[in-house]
Amino acid sequence: MNRTLHIDGLANVRDLGGLDREDGTMSPEGVFVRSERLDRIDPAGWRALIAYGVRTVIDLRRPDERTGQIPASIKHVHVDLDGDDETVFWAEYESDGRWGTPLYYLAHLQSLPHRLALVLDAIAAADEGTILFHCSAGWDRTGLVAAVLLRALDVTEDAAVVDYLGSFANADTMTALHERSFEVEERQQVLRRFGHTPESAFRDMYANLDLDSWFSTSNVTASTRVAIETWRGAAPELGSSNRERILD
Repeated sequence: MNRTLHIDGLANVRDLGGLDREDGTMSPEGVFVRSERLDRIDPAGWRALIAYGVRTVIDLRRPDERTGQIPASIKHVHVDLDGDDETVFWAEYESDGRWGTPLYYLAHLQSLPHRLALVLDAIAAADEGTILFHCSAGWDRTGLVAAVLLRALDVTEDAAVVDYLGSFANADTMTALHERSFEVEERQQVLRRFGHTPESAFRDMYANLDLDSWFSTSNVTASTRVAIETWRGAAPELGSSNRERILD
């Protein structure tokens, strides 16, 4: 299944539904959509997202990165996943380039659990409807949240890898649309220095992503945990005909 949505103004957008789970079912469509920044979405693109069911947008970027306007009919939530003031944590990862790879994900969850907790609380509290979450490139901050959501639903490692590698596959289209480089070769060089490919780095992270342990030591409420582990009550339901019309 091709989970790419065809939205004018987005090049790295996809539904987290339709991925294989360990129990043989698939993750439900129409619950979570991931993407890059939303600045280039035109009116037709917003109409398509609304028709798809998007009712909440969660912006994971730092305060000084935030740009663009969201239609009034969509709830707009800002949650700084990085932590603009977490300079001690980020110094090491920014100095060696790992900030743009899955090599920081587990350390972030361990050292800054309150940051992810804010995102999960926002997801649990969102209005009924599809949630679109994004950062700038839709790559690693978005990738970290996506990995947590997929692990929460026991999506298989192979399927989660496919989702992560989608950003690499979309890089050229993203460059053309946003008129900027997304540093694919630089990301790969950093990973090689640490003995990884994009696939192996994500696989290693995902295999060691222990959400039970994380939930037990975080301050996430029981109701938020239930919302995440059931995908807001949607699992294992499938998507609607509206979604099928704009999905390949």
